Amino acid sequence: MSILARRKRKSSHFIARGVLAAGAWGFIFLLLSLEAQARPKILDIKHWSAPDQTRIVLDLSGPASYEPYASSDSLTLAWVIKNVHFPGGEKIVPINDLVMKKFHLQALTPRRVRLTVTLVQPVEAKIFALKKYLDRPDRLVIDLVRPDLEVKEKNTRKEARGLKTQKTRIVVIDPGHGGEDPGAIGPKGTKEKDIVLELGKKIKKILDQEKGIRAFLTRQGDYFIPLTQRVCIAREYGADLFLSLHCNGHQKRQLRGTSVYCLSLKEASDVTARLLAERENASDLMGGVYEKGAPGRILDSILLDLEQTSLINASLTLGGIALGELRRVNAIQYSIPRQAQFAVLKAQDFPSLLVECAYLTHPKEEFLLQNANFQNRLARALAESVKKFLPLLTIQEGEAGKMVRDHGTSNHNSLR
Repeated sequence: MSILARRKRKSSHFIARGVLAAGAWGFIFLLLSLEAQARPKILDIKHWSAPDQTRIVLDLSGPASYEPYASSDSLTLAWVIKNVHFPGGEKIVPINDLVMKKFHLQALTPRRVRLTVTLVQPVEAKIFALKKYLDRPDRLVIDLVRPDLEVKEKNTRKEARGLKTQKTRIVVIDPGHGGEDPGAIGPKGTKEKDIVLELGKKIKKILDQEKGIRAFLTRQGDYFIPLTQRVCIAREYGADLFLSLHCNGHQKRQLRGTSVYCLSLKEASDVTARLLAERENASDLMGGVYEKGAPGRILDSILLDLEQTSLINASLTLGGIALGELRRVNAIQYSIPRQAQFAVLKAQDFPSLLVECAYLTHPKEEFLLQNANFQNRLARALAESVKKFLPLLTIQEGEAGKMVRDHGTSNHNSLR
């Protein structure tokens, strides 16, 4: 074989080896790319600030695990999120609220991402995963609570109870949803959580101008409160009345109208009320709850039944009055209050009413709900309902107290 032939043969051998090597590396890169695509990705990063805590939420394309990351600084907390891909590689988000200064998300490796939080003061931290639910993806939630601010909030609410000794009625207004849970969303993107918060503030302003009435809100900003905690907040305020504000929504955009709802201890008054209660009760799944709320009071079952029956009757009275006032503002969907097992109405201390102010999914009612004049009319109607109801509540409280006293006397005599 000539020298030239041997050189050509050697060159072809090297080229073949090069092609094989390139193919192998290409195959490896393809596998890595496919593996990266298969790993859950961090889709979005959100946060909300409450008076005593801050919540960080990572939206994920699939479930991911996590573990603490050691830090020598007491004002720094960190976790490593495992087997997850962060397309951005790194992101610093300034917060600067009462709980934290900022958080830093950084990819340590293609499979590991570190989340670092810089605090204002030490906190109690909870981190937990939420599975995909309806249109919500898998989520990783970090709740950071400042214990001193939490105590301050509780003390502020308990101080309000002192107003009761001055013969002042306390009304707690609960703007539904908030934070991670937007509630119903209109065709133009209007969010229920924003509308009801603005409406709640307007009602509070009107009621606070009335002698013998003080109003408080369960939330004063865009953050999520679990359903049972809303009832606990009202109880800490010493509520005489609880008013939960909502906007309705439905796939059928022609549905419209205002409606009011009360608690039912048994079956819902109709299928529509039951489905609405199920949707409103799912708020904890939408907003994300780490643990169950505080348990209710444990009472003698007969006494509890008497109290609940009396409270429901009072709530139905309020509901009837509210419908009379609200029909002057908007079309009424149902002429009487509907009933179902709404979790947020299950207080054992005070009458509760849930108001669906209008259908946010109806284009015209979405426009109205955004209108300041319509909001003011709604607020005045609900405030007027409260003012007309409170004198009747005093009468019903006296009658309910007599029933409980009579029951206690009967039990005492039966034991003699």
